[in-house]
Amino acid sequence: MEESPEALELCAEGTSFEEPVKVELSVSKSGDQLICRGQVKTSARLECSRCLSVYNQPIISNLDFAVDFGENPLPIYRDKSEEDNYFVADPSSDSFQIDDLIRETIILALPLKPLCSEDCKGLCPICGTDLNKYQCNCVKKESDPRWEKLKDLLGNKFV
Repeated sequence: MEESPEALELCAEGTSFEEPVKVELSVSKSGDQLICRGQVKTSARLECSRCLSVYNQPIISNLDFAVDFGENPLPIYRDKSEEDNYFVADPSSDSFQIDDLIRETIILALPLKPLCSEDCKGLCPICGTDLNKYQCNCVKKESDPRWEKLKDLLGNKFV
């Protein structure tokens, strides 16, 4: 299945989705239940939290859920509808919408602190130069002299 981000109403602050969302599902039937396993793939345009550059982040996340179409869902699951990826569907229906589940899976796969690369140097706190591209000649502020005794105690391990 392939769907546009607009059709799935994908939105997250500071993020844009420009590529289609691809969902590959393997479905097996067990009694009145459908067991679905697969992957969701797309790409998000994010802003690096260190250097503020915009970059593409591939999003690949597993999708596992069960849908019960039975007249009488198993008692242990009756009160767990929409919990733990177990859903109770209308037995008179022959379909089940998974748009919300796909959207939730993608949003949860987004990084909390987006980084364009693990070794991103960020911006100079004094002049704002992107330290990944340029070197600046700013004089780094010396630390508060009141911390010197603590540095001596720690042997400069954390400096």
